[in-house]
Amino acid sequence: MQRVIFVIALLLLPAMITASANQNEAIASTAFGDPESSSVSFNECFVGIDTGGCDDYSSDDILLNWWSWSDETNSDWPDDDAKARAGELLLDDAGSFPTLVTNEVNSSEQAQSNRQAIIAELPIVTLSGELNLYSELGGHRIEIPVSMTPLKNLSDSTIMYMFLSKAYSVDHHNRELLNLVYEMKPEIGFSNQANNTTTTTWELAETHLSAAGVDFSQDPYGWSVTFAMFGSLEGETTNQLLYLEQVKLKTQSDNIDYDQFLVPIFAIIFCVIIIATILANMHKEEHGMPVIGGYWHRTKTDCLVVEFTTKQRRTEIKSLEVDKPWKLSSRFKSRFIEPNKSVEIELRFKQSESSECRLHIKLEVDELGVWTQFLAIASNHD
Repeated sequence: MQRVIFVIALLLLPAMITASANQNEAIASTAFGDPESSSVSFNECFVGIDTGGCDDYSSDDILLNWWSWSDETNSDWPDDDAKARAGELLLDDAGSFPTLVTNEVNSSEQAQSNRQAIIAELPIVTLSGELNLYSELGGHRIEIPVSMTPLKNLSDSTIMYMFLSKAYSVDHHNRELLNLVYEMKPEIGFSNQANNTTTTTWELAETHLSAAGVDFSQDPYGWSVTFAMFGSLEGETTNQLLYLEQVKLKTQSDNIDYDQFLVPIFAIIFCVIIIATILANMHKEEHGMPVIGGYWHRTKTDCLVVEFTTKQRRTEIKSLEVDKPWKLSSRFKSRFIEPNKSVEIELRFKQSESSECRLHIKLEVDELGVWTQFLAIASNHD
């Protein structure tokens, strides 16, 4: 059997080399760096469960629609980022949707007033780069090499958002939405000092795009990426729209080589070779990885209860960390959990925050090694 596998691997080696080479070449590239006019606002509409949208915005502005109802309607549209974005904007009452947010402000009049206060300072940031689309694991990723220079000192809270949206979307129940957001990616890894250029590469990962139902091969048209930077000038407190640009994403190459047709075939053959190992590992993981859940304590203030239910393998909770701005009131100490046990651990925080509480839990499971699990719990902040 080992000899057969060895022979097959030798026969497939040239094909895999070719496929690997194609994986490292961008399918398509889209340049960006031409921001919208200062008069253009950025509108985000959180649509109702009946897909009812927002009408009170200018057609000259940019509008993106968020869908938050997949759990309630069994839709295949993504809604995780919509819920996260609603939390960032403090839109806690989904029953009030549809809701329009302009430049991260609930009032269009206030958004206009904020804009007028900063319009004389524009441009505040220069941004240039490319959206490079790559094939990966049967899906796609987007690498975004950028060069960004603030022209004025910015606050530490400044964030650049990237939103991947589609001009026209239909879910498997034939609901329809325009300009639906499929993926959101915030970035803070850049200098906020004036005339200090940051050169880096951002990415919309294949795992995130595939989980959101993005398939550029089957549905290549109508995609856009919107860059929207929010923050304030140094010394000021008013949150402002500092940069805005929407780019139509190119998803197909102008020149299609014959080798590109072979990539999916080689990927399938390669998957056949490794599938036996994957199935064996999946069986081990299914019977070894603990189940993790959490809820806020009903009587104790700012106390999160995390429940671990182990299966057939002994587990050590090596560390537990929380994303900012949340802070644990005391350092977590590692502990062991025996097989087939349920243990509840209480985590106390210094104070409640309005953002989602995101935990990073590092586990070591017998025979399965070290894993990092993520747990996100909605804020208990009133």
